[in-house]
Amino acid sequence: MVRRILLLLLSCTAIYLLNFFIPRLMPGDPFDYTASGSGEDVTDVYSQEQKELLREYYGLDKPWPQQLADTVARNLHGDLGQSIHYKRPVLDILVERLPWSLWMMGCSLALSLLLGVGLALLCVGTRHGHRVLAPLLSALAEIPPFLTGVLLLFLVAARVSWIPLSGAVTPFAQYSSVWQQLGDILLHSLMPIAALTLVTCPKFFFTAWASFSSVLHQPYMTNAKAKALRQRRVWPFYLLANSLSPIAARLFLLVGACVGGTILVENVFAYPGLGTVLREAVSYRDYPMIQGVFLLSALLVLVSLTLADLCSHAVDREGTP
Repeated sequence: MVRRILLLLLSCTAIYLLNFFIPRLMPGDPFDYTASGSGEDVTDVYSQEQKELLREYYGLDKPWPQQLADTVARNLHGDLGQSIHYKRPVLDILVERLPWSLWMMGCSLALSLLLGVGLALLCVGTRHGHRVLAPLLSALAEIPPFLTGVLLLFLVAARVSWIPLSGAVTPFAQYSSVWQQLGDILLHSLMPIAALTLVTCPKFFFTAWASFSSVLHQPYMTNAKAKALRQRRVWPFYLLANSLSPIAARLFLLVGACVGGTILVENVFAYPGLGTVLREAVSYRDYPMIQGVFLLSALLVLVSLTLADLCSHAVDREGTP
């Protein structure tokens, strides 16, 4: 346990340092161009004197060690800095945009889990189901999320009038009830969630299928069959119950992949989550915003990996005689 904690702390330190230095190694200057406070693509060119004043205001005129020390001091007090592009605190923007990304990730992971486990049960319960599903899902697993999003955008959303092409809500819409607003949100998130689910579901499928296949050969399953127990009792209490640990570990491991996939898919559908914020921050060299998004994403991934490690540890302990 002590070793795991030390590795986690070292990982956090390395990620934090890379998160600080990599944006500053990017070519370009944050003050070559700037946009209006709301983040539109309206640009104004600064003079050299104005650039120097802005560098001093944001503390970018100091040496890198001093900038790092100032950043650490601010972060320890819960201050992620001021966005150069949005002219607002980074934390406020993250709080606004994070729920959209979490909604997309949560729905995608839940649907992928249900579909993957359900299809794995179908393969276990039928003789030839895996001959069709395994190759199809193997091909889906190799398609990048953004490419899946582009294909859905052109082949589905562009051909159906009732599916929105972009955004999270209808602009200037007046809702008569909360349910109508929720329906509008669900409709706008349909394609992004579908794109991410299609590439995540196969990973759950193969994990669940391997786990089910292993459990089916255990002595207690043979004993259950010998007792002539019905399938509706054997599957939930014997098969599923003894296969949950690997599936749970896979769920936490996929959070990291889902974070990266969400960032890419959001940009395809102009979804107002962390992905679009990160794209604008990189385009305008908004160092504090880039650091804030990457730091939040890294924390999500590290927490999920730690939980996955704990699940794997629990599985190893169960398997130890």
